[in-house]
Amino acid sequence: MKTFSIYVLFIVFVFVFFNSCQRELSPDPTPVSKGSLAKDSNDNCEPIAAAGVYSINQNLSDSNYIEVDVNITSAGSYNITTDTVNGYSFKASGVFTNTGSAHIKLPAFGKPILADTDYFQIRYNESFCETSVRVTDTTLQPAVYDLNSSSGNCMDDTVYGSYIKGIALDSNAIVKIEVNVVSTGTYSITTNVINGYSFSTAGTFLQTGVQSIYLIATGTPLNEETDQFNISTGTSSCDFSINVLTPLVVSGDDYYPLSQNSYWTYDDLVNIGDTIKEMIVDSTNINNNFYTIMQEDVAFGGPYQYFYRKSGADYFEYAAPNKYTTFFQYKKPVYADIPFLKENLNTNSTWQSPEYIDTTTDGSIIYLKYEFTCLNNNATVTVNGKAFANVYEIKLLPKIKTLGSDYAYTDEQYIFYYAKGVGLIYLKKTLNAFTQQERAIRNWQVY
Repeated sequence: MKTFSIYVLFIVFVFVFFNSCQRELSPDPTPVSKGSLAKDSNDNCEPIAAAGVYSINQNLSDSNYIEVDVNITSAGSYNITTDTVNGYSFKASGVFTNTGSAHIKLPAFGKPILADTDYFQIRYNESFCETSVRVTDTTLQPAVYDLNSSSGNCMDDTVYGSYIKGIALDSNAIVKIEVNVVSTGTYSITTNVINGYSFSTAGTFLQTGVQSIYLIATGTPLNEETDQFNISTGTSSCDFSINVLTPLVVSGDDYYPLSQNSYWTYDDLVNIGDTIKEMIVDSTNINNNFYTIMQEDVAFGGPYQYFYRKSGADYFEYAAPNKYTTFFQYKKPVYADIPFLKENLNTNSTWQSPEYIDTTTDGSIIYLKYEFTCLNNNATVTVNGKAFANVYEIKLLPKIKTLGSDYAYTDEQYIFYYAKGVGLIYLKKTLNAFTQQERAIRNWQVY
C-alpha cells in the first residue's frame, strides 16, 4: 500500500512539473498595439487610397483594397476593420514591431450589390476615420455629357486643398467642375500626370442636366509652378490650373513664439476689410509666473491685451475662463490659466483644461472645461498664397455642466492652425456649423 502511494505521488509530481515547465516555456501572448489612424479635420482618413474597380455583382479580388496611414505609439498586434456596406468590407491584421508611422493595406471582402458611393468607417483600437468607394454598374451604357466651359476654362472649377512642392497630396486635394449631362450612364475621367500628380474620378450619372463632379488628386508635386490640366470627353474639353507652392523656410521651433516685438497681421474673414494686428509689447509677473503681453489692434474697438506664457512644452493663456464660449458669461470671472497648446504633439493627442467654476450673470453656477485634440501634427496648408509645412491642426471644444449633471458640449468649435516658427496662421470658430470668427494670416515678423 505504501509503495502504491509513493507511485501516485511520483506521478502527480511529474504531471505538475511538466505543466509548470510548459507554462514557463510558453511564450507570452503578443500585446495589442496602441496608436491611431491618420485623419483630417473632417475625420476623413488621410492619406487614403482605394485601389481596384468596384462593380455590382462582381467578386472582389486582390486588386481591391484601401490603404491607410497609422501612427503607432506602442508595438504589438493590430486589427484594422471597416463596417460592411453594400455587401462588402475591408480588414487587415498583423503585428507592428516598431513605433512610428506605418502604411497599411486593407484587402476587400465580399461583393458590391448596388451602384452607389459607399461610405466606410475604418477602425483601429478607439480611433476611426471615414472614406468612400464608388461602385459602378457595368451593365449601364456610358453617359453622354459635355464639359461646361468658358473660353476653354472649366466652369465652376473650384480648387480645394494645398498643392505644395515635395508634399504628397491628401484627400483634401480636389477640383470641382461643372458638366451638362445629356443622357444618364457611367463616366470616367482621368487627366495626364503633370509635375508628378494627376486627377481622376468615376461614377454614374443618375439624372440629366447641369451638375458638379469632383476630381481627386493623387501623387506628389515635384516643382513650384502653375500646372494646366486638360479634360476631354471626345466632344468637349476644358482646362483648369493648379498653383504649386514651395513651403516657407522659417527659423525657430516654437509653435507660438512669444519673443518681444514679434507681430502678426490677419485678414478678418467675417468682417471683410478689417485687419487684425497682434504684437508682443511687454511682459509682467502674475502670481509668480512670467507672462508676455500681446496687444491686439482691430478696426472697431480695442486695443485689447492678452497674457501668455510657456512652461516646458506647454503654452498657457491667463484669461477669463469663459473666453472661448459665448454660451454663457461668468458674472465676475476670476482669471485662470488655459492650456491652449503643447509642443511635441502626435496626431490625435488630446488634453483638457482644468475645471473652472463660477457664477453666471443670471445667478447659475456653471462648471466649464475645454477639450483639445491635435487633428494633425504635421499638416501642410496654404493661407493667403503662402505654403506652410509643420503645422499643428488643433480643435477646441467647450464643455459645461451644472451641479449634479454630466458635462455636455456647447456645439461651439474652434479650429486653430499653428505653424512651427510662425505661430497662429488660421483660426475658425463655428456654432452649430455657423461661422462666428475666421481669420487668416497676412504678414508676420518673429524676432
